[in-house]
Amino acid sequence: MNIETGILLALIAGALNGMFALPMKLNKNWAWENNWFPFSFLSLMIFPLVIVTLSIPKPIELFSSLPIHNILMGLFFGIVIYGGSLLFGISLGFIGIALSFTLLVGSMSIVGVLLPLVIFNSGVLFSTGGIFILTGVSFFLISLFFSFKAGQLKEASLKKNLEKTGEKSSMQKGMVLAITGGVLSGLLSLVMNMDWAREIVGQAVHAGNANLSYAGNAVLFIILIGGLIPNISYCIFLLNKNETWSLYKSNNLILYWVAILAMGLLYSASIGLWGISISESMLGNLGPSVGWALFIGMMVISSNISGYLTGEWKSADNKTLKYMVASIGLIISALSLIGYGNYILLI
Repeated sequence: MNIETGILLALIAGALNGMFALPMKLNKNWAWENNWFPFSFLSLMIFPLVIVTLSIPKPIELFSSLPIHNILMGLFFGIVIYGGSLLFGISLGFIGIALSFTLLVGSMSIVGVLLPLVIFNSGVLFSTGGIFILTGVSFFLISLFFSFKAGQLKEASLKKNLEKTGEKSSMQKGMVLAITGGVLSGLLSLVMNMDWAREIVGQAVHAGNANLSYAGNAVLFIILIGGLIPNISYCIFLLNKNETWSLYKSNNLILYWVAILAMGLLYSASIGLWGISISESMLGNLGPSVGWALFIGMMVISSNISGYLTGEWKSADNKTLKYMVASIGLIISALSLIGYGNYILLI
């Protein structure tokens, strides 16, 4: 096992994921669906295809050898998990990168870190390492309260400005979408522990001739293809409803497409690196659970830096900022506790 490398890869993956939505801010003349439609194709089909081809020397042999029920399970969970990502994507337009990611991470931790431990590794829960991990999860949950409170305060401040124009705030709706999206997205860690997923990893090694560190990308590929279905379907619905197909015909869109490409690269690289970090050769049997905690903890740090640099909190008062800083501090503490707890369990 190479624990240090696994931790580093999970942290890098989280940092990249926390920044993936940043280029979308450059495409100011496009509607949300104009950005999310090509991004979904890139991040849920094109780039995953490239990654699985590079990771699995014999991909055709692998996928032809898989039982159909394993593939259907992957597609089903992909629809559910990336239905959550769709909800999160919608929340970005309501509450911005920083708050969306902070709420997402708090709710993802409940499912993505705690449930795999309870279901698959309950024996370690009350060991010394398990107590550190559980304490870290509790910090994640407390951070969710602080970030939600920051959002409420930001909404109250925003309403005062909107009352002058007669507009309504969508902060509450955005926060609910981000939290719901986080709960569904957190299932990814749980799913990677399931028997059918482990069977695919085993087949990737034996039939696909893959290195164990990269074999998990075969599972992620099937899940991502499933995730393409709800995201593309909803975007097509909005493009037709809002009649925004025509925005693709505007002049001087080269930078817009470059921004979409950057989004796809950042997101796909983050998922690929996370898939490597959680392998048994990196973080051991608890890889999917603990690697998830490291991944999402770094996500919220990088997303808040991105949000701050792009002015998402410039109108917030000191009280609001204090709640947000407290939330980030709790997440960093949770990240440290869970990483240390995993280290104790593996030594």
